Parts: sequence; C-alpha cells; structure tokens
Amino acid sequence: MDSNKQLKRKPFGRTLLGLRKSATDRFIDELEAQVREKEEQLNRERSRRQERIGELQARAQQLKAQNESKDRTVQQLLAVKMELMERPGFEPKLDDEPVDKPRLRLGDRLVAEGVVTPEQLETAMEQQQKFGGRLGDILVELGFTPRERIAPILHQQGSKGRLGDMLVETGAISKDQLDRALEFQRKSGGLLGDILMSMRFIEPEKLYRHIATQYNLGRIGSEYMFEEVNKLPEAMARQYDAVVIHQDANRYLVAVGHPLTDEAVVAIENMLGMPVQQVLATREEMEYFWKEAYQSELLRESTQKLADEQPQNSAHITFTKPQLTVIGICAFLVLLSLGLDWLHTLIVINVAVQLFYFAMTLFKFMIIMYGTRDFAQIRFKQEEIDAIDERTLPVYTILVPMYKESEVIPHLLHNIEQLDYPKAKLDVRLLIEQDDIEAQEILQGMKLPPYYTTIVVPHSLPKTKPKACNYGLIRARGEYVVIYDAEDRPDPDQLKKVHAAFMRSPENTACIQAKLNYFNSDQNLLTRWFTHEYSMWFELLLPGVMQLNIPIPLGGTSNHFKMSVLKEINAWDPYNVTEDADLGIRLYKSGYSTAIVDSRTWEEANSRVGNWIRQRSRWIKGYMQTWLVHMRNPVRLWRELGPKGFFGFQVMVLATPMLPLLNPFYWIMLVLWYGWKLAWIPQFFPGLIYYLAAAEFLIGNFLFVFSNVAGVYWVIHDLEKRGDRTFSYGLVKYALLTPIYWVLMSIAAVKAAWQLITKPFYWEKTTHGLAKQNHPAAPGGGVSQGGG
Repeated sequence: MDSNKQLKRKPFGRTLLGLRKSATDRFIDELEAQVREKEEQLNRERSRRQERIGELQARAQQLKAQNESKDRTVQQLLAVKMELMERPGFEPKLDDEPVDKPRLRLGDRLVAEGVVTPEQLETAMEQQQKFGGRLGDILVELGFTPRERIAPILHQQGSKGRLGDMLVETGAISKDQLDRALEFQRKSGGLLGDILMSMRFIEPEKLYRHIATQYNLGRIGSEYMFEEVNKLPEAMARQYDAVVIHQDANRYLVAVGHPLTDEAVVAIENMLGMPVQQVLATREEMEYFWKEAYQSELLRESTQKLADEQPQNSAHITFTKPQLTVIGICAFLVLLSLGLDWLHTLIVINVAVQLFYFAMTLFKFMIIMYGTRDFAQIRFKQEEIDAIDERTLPVYTILVPMYKESEVIPHLLHNIEQLDYPKAKLDVRLLIEQDDIEAQEILQGMKLPPYYTTIVVPHSLPKTKPKACNYGLIRARGEYVVIYDAEDRPDPDQLKKVHAAFMRSPENTACIQAKLNYFNSDQNLLTRWFTHEYSMWFELLLPGVMQLNIPIPLGGTSNHFKMSVLKEINAWDPYNVTEDADLGIRLYKSGYSTAIVDSRTWEEANSRVGNWIRQRSRWIKGYMQTWLVHMRNPVRLWRELGPKGFFGFQVMVLATPMLPLLNPFYWIMLVLWYGWKLAWIPQFFPGLIYYLAAAEFLIGNFLFVFSNVAGVYWVIHDLEKRGDRTFSYGLVKYALLTPIYWVLMSIAAVKAAWQLITKPFYWEKTTHGLAKQNHPAAPGGGVSQGGG
C-alpha cells in the first residue's frame, strides 16, 4: 500500500516539476520575446534617427553644395566682370554694389553651427507653427540654448535690406514684377506691399511673412487663446491695432497689423504687466482676431453708441412721452371739437391742409428752379479728372451691405473693378449678415483680391442696413468712405470726381452726394415712373436744396463722406430704416454741408409692384422716424437750423409721408363730387379756400408732373452731350401717367404708418437682381492694373 503510494507520488512530483519547468520556460520565453521586441524597437528608433541624421547631413551637404555652386557662379561672374573692366573704354558705374552671398535660414544656420540639434530645431518649429512667434525666442524659452549664445547670430541675421530686394532674392516675386510694382508706385503712390498684393503678384500670407522677417518679428501660429482677463482695453487695442492671441508663462503674444513703436510696446506691457512679443498678422487675420476678442464691444458700438452718446438724435424710441402727450391732447381736442361742431372743425382742418399743400408746392417748385442752375452741381471737365496726380489720392473705403443677394455678387464685383482708382488704395468691405450662408460660401469660394474684406456681421437687433454699415465702418482704413448697394453701377471716375470735389469745396463740406438713376428704366411702366421720380429728385431737387443751404436728406447709396466727420457724429442710426435722410439732417445740425457732384450711379429700379411697395413703405417709415426724432424739441431744432432750415426740414421730411397720406381723402371727395354731386362736399371749401384748392388741383398737379418731365428730359439731354444713349426721349411721355404712380405711393404710406406703430425697426427686404444685367464677370481671374 505504501509502496503503491510512493509509486503514485513519484510521477506526481515529476509531473509537478515538469509543470514548474514548463511555466518557467514559458516565462523565460516571454521575457526573451519582450527583450527581442524591445531591441527591435530600439533598432527601429536607432534606424529612424540615423535616417534623420542622414537626411540632415544630406541636406547640409546639399546646402553646402548649393553654396559652393553659388560661390563658383559668383566667382565666375566676378571674373567676367574683371575681364570687362580690363577692356579699353570701360567706365565703372557708381551704383555697383558687391554681391552678397545668400544667407542660410536661421534654423539651418543654428544647426550648422551646433547651437541646437536637429531634433531641438524641429520641436521649436512645431511650437512656432502652433502658437507663432520668433524662432530664436522659442528656442531660448524651451531651454535649448542660452540667449547669450544665440544673440550674435540673431544680430547678424537682422539686416534684411529693402522689402522689394528681399522678395526678389527669396524668389517670392520676379525682378520684372518688382519693376512693374515700382513703376505703379511712382505713378500712383501707395505702399509697395499693397501694390504687389493688388496686382496679384504675391499672396498676403507670404508678403507678411517677409515683412515680419524684415522687421525681425514673428508670424502668427495656428492656435489662439482669447481670454477676457488677458485682453487689452478696446480703446488701446484700436489705437495700436493689437490683439492678445496667446499667453505663455512669461510673455504675451500680441497680433499686430503693423510693427509697433517702442513706446507702444512699453504702453502695452505696462497694461498687461508682462513682456509682450509682436506677431505680424494680415488684415484678414486681424479682422478675425477682432471679431473673436471684441465682438461684444463691436456690436455695442454699431448698435448703441449713438443712442448712448446722443439719445436726442436716436430713433431707438419711436414716440417720446412728451410727444405721446401732445398727440393725445390734440386727438382729444379734435374729437371734442367734432362732437361740438363737426362741420366747422372739418373746415378748419381742411383749411390747414390746403395751406400746407400750397406752401409745400410753392417751396418745392422754388427748390427745383434753383436746381436748374448750372453751378448747382459740382462739375468737372474730363481734362481736369485726367490731370489728377494719383499719388495724392487717399485710401478710399467702400462699404457694400447686402442680405440674401447672392445672385448679384458677380455684377457687384465687376462694377467695383471698373472704378478708375488705384486698387492698392481701395478698402472694399463686403458686409454679409451671419445667417446669409449662401453669400458667405460664394465669397469664400472666390479668389478675391486682397483689397476686398468679407465681414460677417453677427446677428443682433436691430437687423438693419445702418447697423451693418456701422459694424463695417469701425475698422475701415479710408480717408473717405462711400456706400454702394449690391446692384450699384457707379461711373468709373466717380471716386476721383468726389476727391476733386472735396478739394474744391469748403472745409466744412463733409458729404458729396452722387446722383442716382436706373439702368433698367425701360423694363416696364413701373420702372419708367421710378426713373422719372429719381431724375427729378437727384437732378433738380437735391441740387436746389444745396443751393438754398437747407437740410438735405441724402440718398441711400453713393453718398461719400469724410471718415473723420462720419465717426465724429457717430455715423448711422441703426434704428432708423431711412438712415441716409436722418444722417443728412444730423450733418446739417452739426454745422457741416453737403454738395452734389456731377457723377451718376446706376441702380436697379424695382420692377414688381409688391417689391416696390415694400421698399417705398420702408423709406416713408424712415422719414416719419426722422421727423419724430428731430421734432422732439421744436424750439431747439428752430435754433439749430434757423428759420429757413426749419421750414426746409418740414418741406423735405414732413411732406414726404404727409402728402401721400392726405391725398386719398381728396381723391375720394373728387370722385364723390363728380360722380354723385354730394351736397356736403362744397361746404368744406368755403370762399377763397375753394379757389386755393382748385389752383392746387390744376396748377399744383401740373407742376409736379412737369417737374418729372423736366427731370428726365434734363438727364437725357445731359447724357446726349456725352454721347450716351442710355435714355431716349420716348421715356418722357410716360410722365403724363404719374398720378397713377401717386396711388401706389399712398398705399405704401398707409403701410408705413401702420408699421411705424407695430414694427418701427423692421427692415422690409427688397429683392434685387430682377433686371437683366450685361456684366456677369467677377474679379477672380485677374484685376485691372494702372489707375483703375
């Protein structure tokens, strides 16, 4: 039994030993496998490093070979030069300069001289690509080299020479392109970098990289950090055009649009309490940084600045409490009088209305007569425009607000490209609403010239054209600024004419209004009527207003401003849906004047009745807002405008909505009288009032129709003198049907009055692009050079 147990135990022990040996073998095998895997990893890593070292050595050999080749080429050229100099009759030029050997880039030189390793350089360059900054500073901050060792090399690298020579030396542009840009600069002035970009010789990113190198600055990286606690005060950021985009342990990275002065750097460092390093950013990049860092400040300025600083001039409140009180008292008195003696009350109201009609008609016709004077507009001969020295022309900002108008973008860009103005001195700002995705995608897909900036206006209320213009104006660069609508087609020499007009006008002239008219006048009857109205308004009425020196309600487009004055009076009222008329009144109140220049912008006339009523009701509602705003204190307005200006304000602003609102009552009485001879109608026109009303009906209506005829005839005659057949005399006869057009005006006025109460800030969208245009090109492929 025991022997059997021993026999059984023995195999078990051997089995146990075998199992232990097997487990140990497996463990040893696993360890060996891990060791082999680790060795393979080390070998692969060693191989990669050797390959990297080999690549760097090959790169160094390649650079060395290139330098030796260039040295040989230089020696050969010097030998040829010496041979030429030894020839008889050779005269050396005084401006000959020694040929410099091409320099290695900073990183390659640091590696070649053993200051840093290739791996350290690669790490620093990854950091630079991510956050931006100067390579030397990054190497020091990462602890790869002391500043004392790198400083002499940085000093030697610092001398870069002139920008143009540097761009040619690095192959960024060709010598021929530089020569052409310099020739353009001699003719038209401007900065060389702007000229090179406008001529499409270099992309902004590449140009700014070279400018950064020239000034020993860094460029921005790909990652940014905008924190409320770290950003500069908005006023300081605007003063220096600087935005904090990143913070390290011991410095701030500050994006700048141009190199800062030492004083500016000190001021920013004192504000932030830490050293700063400038990194250069393109204009488009700076627009992005401003939007990310200061969006709330920009929105507040574009929507609330006028209301905060000049609440008496803002339409953010439609009816003030005193105005509501006066309206309530007047309504109560009228109702009380109607209850006591309705007939005589209505007679008194009618007499007041007839006198209002008579005064408006007489004064308006007098204004038109003044407008027929040849010197009512600022005119130039073509020789005067051709003689303008383009070097004296300032930077010109063009604001183009648009919303849901993608179909006219190609025409817009084509029309801007036709302007005869140095493109390097243009600052074109396309203002797109945040929810207009289609327009954003179209513009992103276009290769627009660098003088275009697409600005997405963040959503906020009120959502109006003046709010968008205020937003785009904040960072505008021009000395002058003009608004064009998306479908506008200005005369090519308009900007030059306006500049010459400002030079000829008194110093207090803050605005030059170009004349507006329609390129689709013959599309249908509605566009013909619209053309008659605009021809009278811009060819005769507004020039007459300028001659009488009374407040002038500006047109909604092609009004050119001095940038400084426009910002001084807080630009446009974002709550006024006819912001142009209001701005003209505020300019006059501030002591500035407006002039009319003999230059036209061709617009698209509304060709559909519903679309026309939406547009016209918005205009009339804006005139109502403007009158209510400036009549909050009639006594003060009388003092600000004077008697003539005060009466002119009533004629130009109050009469525009009032006459279309009153007309239907008299049309109804006219129909009732001639149709049914109602006996009570003559009672409203006792004595002289009957003859006054009859004169207004016959003579007044004739004068208004005649003024439309005169306006369009004036345009046709002027265009014919220039050989332009845009209009024909066949257009004149349609003015006889103008009374039908007045009916549409009254419908729009009623709608405007209703919206003034229910939706005062609502912007009625007008659809454009309904007329055929003949200019579908866009500036994607090429840009005209020279003066235009």
